[in-house]
Amino acid sequence: MTSILNCKEVLANLSCYMDGDGAPGVRKSIEMHVVRCRKCRVIADTTRQTLELVRNADPFQVPLSVSARLYERIEAVLSGR
Repeated sequence: MTSILNCKEVLANLSCYMDGDGAPGVRKSIEMHVVRCRKCRVIADTTRQTLELVRNADPFQVPLSVSARLYERIEAVLSGR
C-alpha cells in the first residue's frame, strides 16, 4: 500500500522525482500528494517548467566579472565566512 507523503517529505524527494529516480512507491506517493495539495502542485509545476527552460536554453557566456564574483561567493560559503 502506498502512503501519502506530507509537504516536507514531498519537497525532500522532489529532486529525485523530477529526475525520474526514486522508488516507485515514493514516486506514486508524491503524485498522490500533489493532486491534493495546491502548494506542492505549484512548486512541482514551477520546478518542472524551470527545468524545461534550462534544458532548452542555448548556452551563453557569463561575463568574467560575474563569474569571478560567483566563485568568490562560493568559496566564502564553503569556508564558512
